[in-house]
Amino acid sequence: MITYIFVILYLLGLAFITWLSSRRQTSGDYINSSKRLSAWDSTWTTFASLLTGYNFVLGTTFAFLYGFWYMFAFLGAAGAFITLYLVFKRKLFAIREDLNMFSLGDFFGVTYGISTKKVVNAVLCLSLLLFLILQFFINGQLFSALLNISNVTAVLIAIGVVCAYLWVGGFRASVKTDIFQGLLILPIVLTVFFMEPNFSVDKLATALPTDQFWFAIGLMMIQFLTLLAQAESFQRIFAVVDARALKKGLIASFVMIAVVAGAIAYIGINFKFGLTGIDPANLFTEGVLQAVPAWLASFLAVSLIAAFMGTIDSSAFALAILLANWKPADQDTLVRRTRYVTVGVIALSGVSSLLLFSFLSWAFSLIALISIIGAALVASFIFKMDKIAMNTFLIGGIVVFVIGLVAGFVNDNPLTTLIPSGAGLVALILVKLLRRSARV
Repeated sequence: MITYIFVILYLLGLAFITWLSSRRQTSGDYINSSKRLSAWDSTWTTFASLLTGYNFVLGTTFAFLYGFWYMFAFLGAAGAFITLYLVFKRKLFAIREDLNMFSLGDFFGVTYGISTKKVVNAVLCLSLLLFLILQFFINGQLFSALLNISNVTAVLIAIGVVCAYLWVGGFRASVKTDIFQGLLILPIVLTVFFMEPNFSVDKLATALPTDQFWFAIGLMMIQFLTLLAQAESFQRIFAVVDARALKKGLIASFVMIAVVAGAIAYIGINFKFGLTGIDPANLFTEGVLQAVPAWLASFLAVSLIAAFMGTIDSSAFALAILLANWKPADQDTLVRRTRYVTVGVIALSGVSSLLLFSFLSWAFSLIALISIIGAALVASFIFKMDKIAMNTFLIGGIVVFVIGLVAGFVNDNPLTTLIPSGAGLVALILVKLLRRSARV
């Protein structure tokens, strides 16, 4: 019963914040072109939009299986945050005032031309759609178990809630509700104090198995590249008021993410040494929620809902902006388009999630695809590239990604998800060598 009370209070809180955020809202606020995001807002919206339900559910599982190597993912996140700040300060801040930039594709378009922009935006759209389907898939599975409702009902509720507050408040509502949702995510740290301690310092070596070192390196690289390419991240970067606010926001949000991730890692490892016999895939629902007091378990259930909603709304709105802005329009037309497209992509993702049959395969396919864009961004800093070189990198990576899915060499091993990005780099180097030999 207490879980239902917490859920109702959570939904009422969302409704109130949406109403507040929509008052005296301009069309620029709705589509994030007003560029007024403060350091405070940047902190919480980054924290809530990046700390997905995966970190709750898969984080405890990964820590159970791989020990503290799981934390290498956050070394990758730190590198991504530093790179994002440098990209903004050196390449975006000077040009964003004169241009309506909504996505990473807009940056590639300004730098390399319209064809590159379309390739990047196409990859981003597909990636965001896959991500939304996966989010709704986990959402339905977990919420049906936590709230004792059917999977279809859980997905329909999520569709209705997210559609409602994004229709009314748009980007501004997404940011403001992220603050509320971020506050609900933090109590996961309290779980540590209710766990029977099974881990001690003398077991540290066992919690860092040497045979998982390269897994950790792969996890770190994946996190680095995927965060660089996340459309939600750049949508918030384009909206921030200045470089100082962005720097404060990224630092503060990273500290909070690291604290929560540390708690998740400890919980997973603590269960590992507890020899509980629980299936690692169900560790959070069958282990964590059963090991804490009923009131905290109910609160954690709402934290899960908040984590999923925080990522679903930001991803859905980022995808809607990409699709609505595919053909340029005036601001009022763009707002109208975005509203309808938002409802469409959320409904499509939710319904598609009911047909999903292989979560891990889709998840790692998404990682492999989005990593191509992140690697392309890094390559643009390292190499002197023109439109042909960049398009070669992107198309080469995409072709190998498709072949890898068909042939099976891109799979649920984290290191294999880096193959398409590596292929793009090889294609780029070959083009450069051919050009050099032609000049000679």
